[in-house]
Amino acid sequence: MSLLVRLSGPVVLANLSQTLMGLVDTLMVGRLGTAAIAAVGIGTLLFSALATTLRALDVAVQTFTARREGEGRSPEVGAVLGSGLLLALVAGSIATAAGMRWPHLGIALVSGDPEVIRLGAEYYYWRCAGLLPFLFFALSRSCFDGLGLTRVGMVTSFVMNGLNVVLNWVLIYGRLGAPAMGVGGAALATSLSALISALIILSVALRPSVRRPHRLFGRGSLRRDLLRPLLRVGLPQAAQGLGLVGGLVVFYGILGQVSTVAVAAGNIIMRLAAMCLMAAVGVGVAVQTLVSRCLGARDARGAWRVGLAGFWLSAALMALLGLPFLLWPDLVLRAFAVDEPVLAAGRGILRITALVQVLAAAGLTFAGVLRGAGATDRVLAVDVGTGAGFMLPVAWLFAVAFRGGLRGAWWALTLWFALHAFLMTRLFLRRRWLRIRL
Repeated sequence: MSLLVRLSGPVVLANLSQTLMGLVDTLMVGRLGTAAIAAVGIGTLLFSALATTLRALDVAVQTFTARREGEGRSPEVGAVLGSGLLLALVAGSIATAAGMRWPHLGIALVSGDPEVIRLGAEYYYWRCAGLLPFLFFALSRSCFDGLGLTRVGMVTSFVMNGLNVVLNWVLIYGRLGAPAMGVGGAALATSLSALISALIILSVALRPSVRRPHRLFGRGSLRRDLLRPLLRVGLPQAAQGLGLVGGLVVFYGILGQVSTVAVAAGNIIMRLAAMCLMAAVGVGVAVQTLVSRCLGARDARGAWRVGLAGFWLSAALMALLGLPFLLWPDLVLRAFAVDEPVLAAGRGILRITALVQVLAAAGLTFAGVLRGAGATDRVLAVDVGTGAGFMLPVAWLFAVAFRGGLRGAWWALTLWFALHAFLMTRLFLRRRWLRIRL
């Protein structure tokens, strides 16, 4: 447990810091009105769908890195990272060009409000400008996480978040002689922060004490024979990420059928929930690394114990983080919105969100166990199957057909978390993942 805490602590803090970037964007544009909040929410979600899909190779990079370390093959880590970066950056270049050329297309699918479409397209354009630095940072950080050097990602994420706050203040409101760019300034601030963070993590990777033992960015950093294994583990994760976030895009479209207020309130709650979920995701990342190492060393019992310890740690963190939502929802919401309809709509669903924290802990932690073993196809099946096959139709029924509005949609999300947690726990308990060989 102590090793798990040492590894997961920095990852949890790093993930919380990165999630705070989206939360800070929502907070700082909140004074611009309901349309701005809705536009940033939709733009962030669409960018997340794109970035989550393209950065899915970070799971493969982390898993292969940790497995190589467990097998005593550290010099091959550089080839793992280099080959993963090649695949991600080629695909990212194409996505960047398309996103900056047609930034309004996805926004228009979710919202019919012309002002939301205009602001959302502006936000999405500037987020796409920072996609390549973000991908470089994400995959490099996953390599460090796989090596057990989780503090590198934590410190770099702190720097990224601090820069984002300062640049938001400058670019959204036009401080220090800069133009007031509004929602576009929030997106540009995030992209510039990602660029600087990519340069920082590159400087760490190039230190001789890090680069030489693992042969980072040197000869042999690109290996053709690694491309197929990386894709075999990464593609299911890409499909899972696309399906999950794509499902949330459709979910936002359902909220759009209710009202712009529902989209704005839903965006705030999503940002807050995402901040809490990053605790469980962070524990899942640490669990993924330790499970990979244990299986690389042929220690199945150790891998099993890591999974159980990870769940209890994640559940405790999620319960603690959910308490403010349950006890002081008005205080939390007033930091992000001034419009009374948005506050009234969000109050009840924030309390509902507090009740699903432990369910999310089970689903996300055991997903980390399965990824560490290389069973990304099973995680894909559960995530996409429960999201597209269950959550979306139930959300439409509860919110639109039965006229339950925002609250009805949120009860559908709650049922989804419960089903997801049950299936992930079942896969963990069956132990078939212990016999996977990479």
